[in-house]
Amino acid sequence: MRAAQPKISGTRDYTGDDAVALRNAREAIAATLRRYAYAAIDPPILESSAPFLNRSGEDIRRHMYIFADPGGREVCLRPELTIPVCRAYLRQLQAAGETQAVPERETRLRYFGPAFRYESATEGHYRQFYQAGAELIGAKWPEAADAEILAAALDAVEAAGIGRALVEIGDVEVRSAFIDQLPIGERSRTRLRRLAFGTGTQASPAASAKQAIEAEQSNEFGELASLLATVEPDKAELLIKEVFALADVRHVGGRTPEEIIERLTSRAAQPAGELSPELTQGVLDLLKIRAKPAAAFDAVREHFRKFGIGSIDRVLERCEARLRYFDAYRPKPAALMFNVGLRRGLEYYTGFLFEIYAADLPNVGYLCGGGRYDNLLEGLGATGSIPAVGFGIGLDRLLLALPKSPAAEATDMPIPYALVVATGTVRHEKCIKVSGLLRDAGWSVETDLSRRAEQTILNEAVTRKIPYVVLVGEKESSGDQVRIRRLGDRNEQLIGLAALAGYAKGETVRQAAGGKT
Repeated sequence: MRAAQPKISGTRDYTGDDAVALRNAREAIAATLRRYAYAAIDPPILESSAPFLNRSGEDIRRHMYIFADPGGREVCLRPELTIPVCRAYLRQLQAAGETQAVPERETRLRYFGPAFRYESATEGHYRQFYQAGAELIGAKWPEAADAEILAAALDAVEAAGIGRALVEIGDVEVRSAFIDQLPIGERSRTRLRRLAFGTGTQASPAASAKQAIEAEQSNEFGELASLLATVEPDKAELLIKEVFALADVRHVGGRTPEEIIERLTSRAAQPAGELSPELTQGVLDLLKIRAKPAAAFDAVREHFRKFGIGSIDRVLERCEARLRYFDAYRPKPAALMFNVGLRRGLEYYTGFLFEIYAADLPNVGYLCGGGRYDNLLEGLGATGSIPAVGFGIGLDRLLLALPKSPAAEATDMPIPYALVVATGTVRHEKCIKVSGLLRDAGWSVETDLSRRAEQTILNEAVTRKIPYVVLVGEKESSGDQVRIRRLGDRNEQLIGLAALAGYAKGETVRQAAGGKT
């Protein structure tokens, strides 16, 4: 027999037990996300390159597979799935005639599929790799939505077979609040933002101030930037544009010409001596703060006091609220660390960030990562900012961290579907806990985050053919009860929290026996 055709470098053939393990991990993650009421979506692999070039960030842009199709259009193999899912979501809104900036109801979407980046291939890091994940779009209760995404991600990783997980969380607003309140000019502020948020040329949090400044100043345009420093700013920008036009430059290393011009002219016009080593070191010291959340928040407050700048309390109060909601979703303790310097390599993140690692194999790298991106959908064509948060799991890397024994076969049995709603002034943590009890009993549960009127939600549940609505009101909550309305026959019962799992399992059996809802 002749030698088989070799596979493309940086790709992997999944065969035999490996293929089974990949399928089982995918199905375990999908089953977990179904319990959180995330609907499936499957966008195409081939996408327009422009949204990724404009929104993803340099780390991804420089590794994209970009080419012209036979019609002359610039297209790419998708390097990640958040942007394709958001694009498809906006098309659905448009088809449905939605015109308001923020839709009335949040949307939950889950996905699985390959993505492509050209980079050095090592075990678990391939040029074609598999991602599974979820996006929660349009939720008007951001801290609760962040907590749901983190809880669903952690549940999914554990369901796939990770026994002990470590979670790094952060929030880009901590860095922004510090830099934005420093008494410096906008160009110096831009340099510090590159240091705090950038990738590639930025120094690590452990670097000295001198190393950080040198790293930020040195890049592939260093000589040209030095030359432009001798030219008036307006003429420098005009000169670059003329050179790019003559050379027909469309993007370099993933950057657009506009981005390159901004970077070059900002360096050329940077006032000398305004950005002191002390301020740069202050940013680096802030990025080094990493501890359990309560200790980290104390350290951040002390750092702000040390530099005598404005308060960070509002940002940290949101971080603390997020953790309270997460505790409601996940009553069992999780190994959390708050890392101010956490970076995800994507420019579209606007707040909450997280990464999940296998505690026993931290060297594998993060298995799952995600965060909040409230401005991305507007950049993709929405009429205004739409709140959104999501995560992606790298399945190739996840499989490296799984035990070698075969995973149990995943099942896809039909399960009841319920909507849990807070009424009156009930604290949202109550709803989250009720949702968790029902999920533990095997139900697929959606926790309403819209804060709409009870009757509006009931009418919508009928339209969406949701069998059960669970109402958590002030009166019921005070007695550790909930009101469950079975929409098929309008049966309504008061059920104690202690009896909730038994009720759910009983309804599952009743439906399986042919009972009507």
